[in-house]
Amino acid sequence: MKPLEEFDLLLSQGEQVKAVNNLLQRLNTLDPSSDDARQSALKLFRVGSIDRRLLSLLDLIIDGLVIKADEDLELTLAHAQLAWIADQRDPSARRAIDSARKAIKSAPDLLDGYRILGFAYLSRGEYLDAYITFSAALGVSQENNYENFRSLSKFLMRNVSPIAFELDGLRYKFDLTTHCAEAIESSAYHSVGLLTEMDELLHAKSLLNEKPVDSIVEVGVLMGNHSAYFLKNLSPSHLFLFDADPMNIPFIERTTAYNNDQNNGAEIEIHNAFVAGTTGTIKLYGQDVEQVTLDSVVDRKVDFLKVDVDGGELELLKGATRLIEESRPIVMIETIQATHEQVASWFKDRGFVMDRVFERGGYNNVFFRTQD
Repeated sequence: MKPLEEFDLLLSQGEQVKAVNNLLQRLNTLDPSSDDARQSALKLFRVGSIDRRLLSLLDLIIDGLVIKADEDLELTLAHAQLAWIADQRDPSARRAIDSARKAIKSAPDLLDGYRILGFAYLSRGEYLDAYITFSAALGVSQENNYENFRSLSKFLMRNVSPIAFELDGLRYKFDLTTHCAEAIESSAYHSVGLLTEMDELLHAKSLLNEKPVDSIVEVGVLMGNHSAYFLKNLSPSHLFLFDADPMNIPFIERTTAYNNDQNNGAEIEIHNAFVAGTTGTIKLYGQDVEQVTLDSVVDRKVDFLKVDVDGGELELLKGATRLIEESRPIVMIETIQATHEQVASWFKDRGFVMDRVFERGGYNNVFFRTQD
């Protein structure tokens, strides 16, 4: 059986991980100019692979490619997308910009090219170019959220940061930044006076409003969007915040300082740490980062636990078993397709029920609570 046929067969059998791994392993044996290479790259991209081996193949395929067909355009956009993901922390990189511009030149009425080009300009700190790009996208279609990104570009172009806004009668304040994709999304929301995942935040408030909230643990804080909401709406006495990315820590510190009640605020602990099932040290973003368990750090009863660890949910739960079994908190946890059923089973075994699932495309935000 040919490799591409095997890939399709494995997909039809629900073996996506095996299908992707098998095809990735043979990429370096392919002639970049061959149809086999092009079809392999397209199949991997269409199932969501962001592996660097795929990007390396696309680097070779795109070099000198003239867009003549829809698949050529799709390959060019795939290269732009994966290059932007890989190069977010390298402001000198131009791969994403070059491929996105090539795609726009070929298909000026297709929004995807503008989206990636605008994001690449934001990552490079070229805010005027980002503003012009998102303005052009809005000229193509108003039916998208590019106004958020244009607003972010405008503020940063004019050196306006931090910003403050009122939402539901409360005043929030945040820095704006574009140092990673998630920060761009969060800052874009803040630039138009909104919070990310507002539906989930409102649901958390509805579940917790019936009793005083003493302690909250948040793992995967990013910019502190959720932290600010918790401080203003749930008034915890203690807030434990964990984030593995060292670049996020200064923003978390400022967000919590901006939004904590100066007279009767929470006691806040901020940990630059990777939360998992064991303790130690790991290498992230070129730096040594402490690896901890929640059981080893959090020393008090917890009322609410929020987890966003991009697929590391099960490992985190291994190191939080004591905390969860003793505290019986309300939990909001992000799951992906590969972990959702196992996470649900883990909580069910401990007497929790699944309260609500918020579907967010490639992931879910799931609420669990005790049955009593």
